Amino acid sequence: MKRIIYLFLAVLLWMPTTSFAQLGIAAGLNFESMSDITGNREATFDNASGYHVGVFYDLGAGPVGLRIGAFYREVPDVQLDTAGIVDAFDLTLVDVPVDLRFNLTATPVIRPYLLAGPVFSFPSSSNSEYDEAFEQVSVAGNVGGGVAISLGGITLFPEIRYAIGVTRFMKDKFQIGGFEFDSGEAQRQNSVMIRLGVGF
Repeated sequence: MKRIIYLFLAVLLWMPTTSFAQLGIAAGLNFESMSDITGNREATFDNASGYHVGVFYDLGAGPVGLRIGAFYREVPDVQLDTAGIVDAFDLTLVDVPVDLRFNLTATPVIRPYLLAGPVFSFPSSSNSEYDEAFEQVSVAGNVGGGVAISLGGITLFPEIRYAIGVTRFMKDKFQIGGFEFDSGEAQRQNSVMIRLGVGF
């Protein structure tokens, strides 16, 4: 799976930039929430925050464009409360968003837009118990908005995004800290992201 991610990053970096395409870098903060685990044993996640950084490729200058990207996202301190026992773990994800970009009424300098599309996430943790509990890939639906601000040879992209988990984030059966979990419902991860991109 890591080889596929590295190949995707290499393709993004080698894509040509034309008047209708733009390569960029972006970074920001993310605020995470995960639905409680229910089933034979219940557990509650606390909201957590972290950061993300990555690259994106913007294609199309008309009313509808395409943006694809690859982002490293880290949440250093996620807490799980199981029957009063609190455990913490780090969460690392590689996100691959594939967005449709809808350009709104614009001026030559400021161009507002909306984004929507799927995000494919590959979660992992340095804690082996949690690492084994995660699904190999999780899919979320992503919506957001931003403004493209042209400043000579570069473009700034301040954005806000909301990702809603669509598929399972953790497996239906797993073990953490000696507790066996058999979840009857899909446990999902949702994120709010504030991001600033720079396009070249």
